[in-house]
Amino acid sequence: MWQSNDDRIMDIFDKAKSKNTECFPIICPVCGKQGGHLYLHRYQPEDDRGGMWTWCSVCCNSMHTSAKIPKWWQNLKTIDFDQLAALPDYLENNKADIDEWVNKLLFLDDSNKQR
Repeated sequence: MWQSNDDRIMDIFDKAKSKNTECFPIICPVCGKQGGHLYLHRYQPEDDRGGMWTWCSVCCNSMHTSAKIPKWWQNLKTIDFDQLAALPDYLENNKADIDEWVNKLLFLDDSNKQR
């Protein structure tokens, strides 16, 4: 059962936004276990608005909100926008692909960001 009662889960986004983080999944700021994930979805290709999900697979804390999407972010093409919801069930089922994608975006140069 997902819960959204601890705002510290948003620290996952802050670390990724500053590119000051370890590889995903990262240490959850709520439970201290390595289960923290992040997914962003830019609504339009040239827009900086979008949705943001942070969640932990271990303690089941999650948060979904609108966010200003960093310039370096590119949507993961295998994620179906129509499946996205406030609770991260769909994202949890795709967390391995999402973590791999976020790590590529965070740690590789711009020439390697195509998928």
